[in-house]
Amino acid sequence: MLFNIAATFALLFLTVATPTLAPSSAPVIGASGYWSGSLIQRGKALDVVMQFKRAQSQYAGTFTADTQAVMEYPFDSVALKDSHIAFVLGGGDMRFEGEVVGEVMNGQFTGDEGTGTFTLHRVAPPVLPYAVETVHFQSHGATLAGTLCVPRGPGRHAGVVLLHGSGPQSRWGTLRFIADRLARAGIAALAYDKRGSGESTGDWRTVGYDVLAGDAIAGMNLLAAHSGVDRNRIGIWGHSQGAYIAPLIAHRSGHVAFIVAADGNDGTNEQQDLLRATNQIRDNGWTGESGAQALALYKQFLAVAAAGGQGYDALAAQMQREKQQPWVDWMAVPPRTSWLFKWYPLVASYDSRAYWKTVRVPVLLVYGEHDELSDVPGSIASITAEVKQAGGPPVKAIVLPGAPHTLHIAPAPKQPFFWSYMAHGYPDQEVQWISARFK
Repeated sequence: MLFNIAATFALLFLTVATPTLAPSSAPVIGASGYWSGSLIQRGKALDVVMQFKRAQSQYAGTFTADTQAVMEYPFDSVALKDSHIAFVLGGGDMRFEGEVVGEVMNGQFTGDEGTGTFTLHRVAPPVLPYAVETVHFQSHGATLAGTLCVPRGPGRHAGVVLLHGSGPQSRWGTLRFIADRLARAGIAALAYDKRGSGESTGDWRTVGYDVLAGDAIAGMNLLAAHSGVDRNRIGIWGHSQGAYIAPLIAHRSGHVAFIVAADGNDGTNEQQDLLRATNQIRDNGWTGESGAQALALYKQFLAVAAAGGQGYDALAAQMQREKQQPWVDWMAVPPRTSWLFKWYPLVASYDSRAYWKTVRVPVLLVYGEHDELSDVPGSIASITAEVKQAGGPPVKAIVLPGAPHTLHIAPAPKQPFFWSYMAHGYPDQEVQWISARFK
């Protein structure tokens, strides 16, 4: 599962259930507290909840939105001077400036899709039906930081460890939202920062899937030791890379009670990388001889990456010969000193099929109908057959209409603007499937 050299993998923002909020009673000076309202762009409204807090002289904040599928995603920065407030979201993708006047905050924002306005009203903090605990646990030389959501009801609850996709991933946004949905359904959930991301130490770029699987197993052990969790009912839920390594985790742990695997390709890293590249080459309009030439160069790059950089000079020479071709810039091959040439050999030989053939627990497969990174019907068929071969129960599969690999639906080029949203039914169907395991 090599990084898309043509573009950085997007962080996955899935549907967020906005907490029920009530109007605040007592006025509060400054921006501290919760704010609820809307962003308006091109006549379209997006309901949001923002929280701001001050620690000494610094402000920080988080962003939650239903259809944008973000929960408690941190702002990059927050600045307040007198009544003027400015904050930045998503690595600079959205910039907000406005005024705080009593119980109202309003202003303008600028994003990739243009500009708009926002109006927020101060509200009371949400009351959650579950306890939220900040946790830290050790794995393979790293300290991993996470958020554990445990239902307040009596008894020991089923639990889920939430797995990351490719690249740097924190517990916020997608994972925090799914944890919220699980906990509201009576299921404990652990979301943690991937090693080297957020507040976790270590570096995912220097380890293979065995170590990432070990991190998840350490999270399962944390859940198993909790007084509110039933150690015999702990499963895993992963998207993309998380779904890809889910059977490895189940194989190594031996105590996984169930698996939810969303958009995980079945097969080798090379197969998925070539599938993605083939689809993108087609979508870029490079067909026939030009398409074959672009794919041949990408295959050469994959071979160099798998060999830890060996053959880079020949690759660079071929790129120089093709430098006028648009796919050379599209590939954006990194310099030979890049971390990628140390990381990819650690994962290049991984084949999920070897581990699916050992899975004997309930499995729910989830795919976007238009997943551009996976062979959807092929993966469903092969994983189903592999689990059956292992003696596991029948695999259930859900295909979400209209959804791409991210499961996050956004306007296509030249399509009229709308606020992006999560594919309908995700993750509620998955939560219901887990709940049904333990009725």
